[in-house]
Amino acid sequence: MSQRIEALSAATDDGGPRVRAMLFERDQPSREIEPGAISASCPVPDHQLLWVDVVADDGAEALGDLGADPHRLDPRGGTPLGIAIAEGWKYLHVHALNWHDGRRATHEPVAVGIGPNIVVTVHRQPVDFIGDVLDNEADHLRVGRLEAISFATGLLDRMLTDYLDARDAFESALDRLEIVVLRRPRPGHLAELQGLRHLASKLRRHLASQRDLFDALGRPDFDPGQSDSAERHCRAVSARYTQVMSAVEAARELVNGSFDLYTSRAAESTNQAMHTLTVVTVAMGLAATVAGVLGMNFQSRLFDTGEQGFRIVAAVIAAIVLGSCVWAAWRLRGAR
Repeated sequence: MSQRIEALSAATDDGGPRVRAMLFERDQPSREIEPGAISASCPVPDHQLLWVDVVADDGAEALGDLGADPHRLDPRGGTPLGIAIAEGWKYLHVHALNWHDGRRATHEPVAVGIGPNIVVTVHRQPVDFIGDVLDNEADHLRVGRLEAISFATGLLDRMLTDYLDARDAFESALDRLEIVVLRRPRPGHLAELQGLRHLASKLRRHLASQRDLFDALGRPDFDPGQSDSAERHCRAVSARYTQVMSAVEAARELVNGSFDLYTSRAAESTNQAMHTLTVVTVAMGLAATVAGVLGMNFQSRLFDTGEQGFRIVAAVIAAIVLGSCVWAAWRLRGAR
């Protein structure tokens, strides 16, 4: 089996599967080992825990020698429930969130195999939270005393943290947009709100698709033979899922509130514009009234002033029109 694992690891340089293995021991620093050092003839003792992570486009056939079912380790396979128990192994299928690279949030299927003191994770593309644990956190972990199922639930808990981080980033983006809307709403802000609403719905949809799996982990009939500590860890991650789900669902309500703010500010701007136009209309009507009165057929000293009287009347009308136009322009500019 070690030769087959070495073949998997050697394929890294030419774009093939990539394998990383971490060995945890009780009260000892964790260390990354060569995949070729794994041997089926030497099972992992109880004071150690082995984590094997595989990035492969075509599954993890070679890992079948670890005792797992290769077909159940297909990230895009699995049962509708997302969980299966067979031949002493447990198989979980989840959707991890990738968003730290600054691009649009994507969801990557991950298959988790849990065997005797062994945890295997298989995915077709790099996964943010797994990469963070391997590169930044694994060296500080002291999990050699944990059972494999407890370590796996810890990974799932870490995966849920990414959903909370994404939700916090989403809320920050929404806060910044609200500040801009309060100052001066523009039609482009509506498109941004639509994009945020789509993101919130996408997060909720992918997280909700895993409800059956996390609910099953919290039930006592998930694995009656597991230890009390492992059962507590399973219930804890199930409860954490419920909390994260509530937070993600609240994100959609935040977008609705921001949309109400946008419509209120837009309506306020429209009302200011209508008020301004009404005043201008009244001013124009006043000028027209003055002109109409002067056009009436009656004798008045004003008509005896000749060209000078005409200039005075024209100046008064122009002042009324110009003043109302300047005031309207100032109000309309402030309303934008």
